[in-house]
Amino acid sequence: MGKGSSAPSADPNIGIAALKQAQLGEDWLSIAKEQFNVANERNDKLDALTTEVTADQLAASKQAQQWAAEDRSRYKSVFQPLQDEFIETANNWDSKERQDTVAAEARADVINNAADASAQRSRSMASMGISPTSGRYAGVERAADTNTALAAAGAENNARSTTRKEALALKSDAINMGNGLASQAASSLGLGVSAGSSAVGTTATSNNAYNSSLGILQSGYGTAMSGYASQAQTLSSLYGQQLQAYQLNQQNSGSFLGTLGSIAGTAAGAIISDENLKEDKAPAKGVLAAVREMPVEEWSYKDGVGDEGRHIGTYAQDFKRATGKGDGHSIPIVDAIGVTMGAVKELDAKVDQLAAALPKGRGISRDAKPKSASRSAIRKAA
Repeated sequence: MGKGSSAPSADPNIGIAALKQAQLGEDWLSIAKEQFNVANERNDKLDALTTEVTADQLAASKQAQQWAAEDRSRYKSVFQPLQDEFIETANNWDSKERQDTVAAEARADVINNAADASAQRSRSMASMGISPTSGRYAGVERAADTNTALAAAGAENNARSTTRKEALALKSDAINMGNGLASQAASSLGLGVSAGSSAVGTTATSNNAYNSSLGILQSGYGTAMSGYASQAQTLSSLYGQQLQAYQLNQQNSGSFLGTLGSIAGTAAGAIISDENLKEDKAPAKGVLAAVREMPVEEWSYKDGVGDEGRHIGTYAQDFKRATGKGDGHSIPIVDAIGVTMGAVKELDAKVDQLAAALPKGRGISRDAKPKSASRSAIRKAA
């Protein structure tokens, strides 16, 4: 993998999807503008009607306020003085002086009536021959005087009681009259305020309709902005994936070159493999069989991966499956060398076994080329 290689090419369908997102936003914005124009036409008609209705409501409000002012003025100039006079009369109607006067008038009426009755009795008894100096005449007069005194006292009491009752009735009428008059002006003023509030409400309704049309346009622009944002997010996500792949390639490339650098930088080009630095040691077995399981092919890196060159080797997935080493995406250099060395050792042991199985005098010298042997003998030794 070559350092500085570019990220993989983007799938063109992602760009198409992003453009469609933006297009949907623009389509909705176009619809919103059309709806906004329709709403404005309706709002123009509504504004004209609202203006007319509001003018009528305001006129009604002013009329009601004028009536309230006129009623209040008439109340102050005409009825309030009469009320004050009436209230003063009601308050003084049952005063002690007036009660004494009314009682005296009632007593005088009784006494006058009694005097008339006494004169009538005197004439009646004279016609019957009864002398005014007689005892009978005197008894009748005493009884009459007693009745007169009782009647006079009763008349005085009745006069005072009637005066007090009349005073209470007058005061009650004054209170009731005052209660009603104040509410009339307040009622008229309330009608004026209500009409004014209705005018404000009518205007507010028209304004709300206009605001609603603005909401349509705002929604359209919001959807368009959302479409552009989705497009930007999609493209940004795509770029992030490309950048992540590029960084991964750089990391893998750096790891590979770093390993090669560490190999080349050690003494005599050797990997650091001091026995004293290792633990958990165990013989490696079956490495030749593992090598047999791994395909070795010629291949090329895809565009934007590695050095994009042509190579020979096995695959990280097969290496991990056969040896249990690596992550399935890259092959550790130390394990690759170790597997190769182990396979060579096992193969060397098999060569020794083959050589031992050959007839004497026809063995294989490690310092010379091996002599020919029959295939059946080699297969038997193997």
